[in-house]
Amino acid sequence: MLPLFRSDQVRQPTLKLVGDDGKHAAAALRLRVGELVQFTNGVGVTAIGKVVSTNNKNEVEFTLSDLTETVKPTPSITVAQAITKGDGALQAVELLVEVGVDRIIPWAASRSVVRWDAEKQTSAPRKWQAVADAAAKQSRRVWFPEVTSMAGSVPEVLSYAQHSQIIVCDENADSGFTTPLNEQVLLIIGPEGSITPEELQEFKQAGASLVRMGETILRSRHAGIAAVAALLAQTSRWGAK
Repeated sequence: MLPLFRSDQVRQPTLKLVGDDGKHAAAALRLRVGELVQFTNGVGVTAIGKVVSTNNKNEVEFTLSDLTETVKPTPSITVAQAITKGDGALQAVELLVEVGVDRIIPWAASRSVVRWDAEKQTSAPRKWQAVADAAAKQSRRVWFPEVTSMAGSVPEVLSYAQHSQIIVCDENADSGFTTPLNEQVLLIIGPEGSITPEELQEFKQAGASLVRMGETILRSRHAGIAAVAALLAQTSRWGAK
């Protein structure tokens, strides 16, 4: 597959990569005149870029052709991921994007060990978004996912995503992943200490279904990836009929 870059200029006849993307194209990928890459604007529009000039350091110019518009895949999956400590959260973001998540909500659940101060509430979502963008390029996604601001409560989680279905992963639930999916799914992944009864009740009052992921208990940073894979395996996005 062709290397993928993001640019808002995909509808133009020519495009020049500079800065970090230009350096990556020229120095890391060593693109040469005549070679091809793919561009996306991150919201479904793509074009093929052909290298017409390069300075071999940090600037590459392309001509664009084959403009294509791709419909956003359904169902749309939003994951409210409880904040975890260390680099585990960033690894979770990366893999969630690679498997196909459309939106990620950093959630400061009641039992989340990590607490973001005011500065971190601004910087951390930006870092999550940067990781998400890189993962989208790596996995050749033409619709890039969004990372929202931190949600500090269940009502905030619910307000950050359009949804027609809420699924909460709960180790004590009776049902598995057998519920038919609607077009806009909000998946809730709790912290290591699990979701509190009060939070579960708030989600249930909003119409949520509680599901259990088998007999084993997964770490919070891994649960979302497994859950999304289980959900998407039931859909045409992953080839189901």
